[in-house]
Amino acid sequence: MSLQKKIDETVVQAGQLALFYLAQAGFCFKTSGGKRIFIDPYLSDACERLFGFKRMIPAPINADELSADLYLITHHHADHLDPDAMPLIVKKTGTHFIIAPDCVSFFEEHAVSKDRYTVIKEGETITWKELNIRAIYADHGELAPEAIGYLMEVDGIRLYHAGDTAFRPKEIKTSLGVPIDIMIAPINGTYGNMTAEEALRLAVELTPSLVIPCHFWMFLEHVVPGGVGDPATFLREAPKLAPGIHCRVMTPGEHITYSI
Repeated sequence: MSLQKKIDETVVQAGQLALFYLAQAGFCFKTSGGKRIFIDPYLSDACERLFGFKRMIPAPINADELSADLYLITHHHADHLDPDAMPLIVKKTGTHFIIAPDCVSFFEEHAVSKDRYTVIKEGETITWKELNIRAIYADHGELAPEAIGYLMEVDGIRLYHAGDTAFRPKEIKTSLGVPIDIMIAPINGTYGNMTAEEALRLAVELTPSLVIPCHFWMFLEHVVPGGVGDPATFLREAPKLAPGIHCRVMTPGEHITYSI
């Protein structure tokens, strides 16, 4: 069974949220109302074509089969706004997009109707169907100054996807402003992102009940000596740095169901 078919056929009960890991920073969330929300899937070989970064993990879903109700993008970098996959995805007329400001030029270049996407800036909140979505502070350096994370609230569950960001606990906590249930954060420790240890320290500040690391193993260039971007390091350090918080490393294509 294809992953898209699995997403489509997964039944989510009230008070639950299904999470599917798509590798790198990509996820799909499915709500009890049946809405399929994708965020930052990297599905092509664009980073190899553009920068020589060869992908080490096969895409768990094909761009031409991806079917989303809502599609979130945290910033314009090619492993988040996939320039080779997106021309296929924007053809799906049933999908609405919520995007960071630095993604607008791509949508204009591809003549996507303005009623099909919403631009959101840090601190702004959008209500879409049964979801509340807030743009959260992120620090991804001078090459992506408009990068954001997302806080998604649905069915009594608050999920925070950090996007790409450095370790900025004070600013992130202030931007969130509310307790969270699930935190998804990068651990690659390069290109301005948090290390595994920093992601765990952020979890201590935010106190979610579940933490899921992402942004690892996709490119050899993101593997740093010392294991700062290694999920094994994340799991090994979790009991010491974030005791009492459940930490889960997901396999690309895997799905879990979170319940209140």
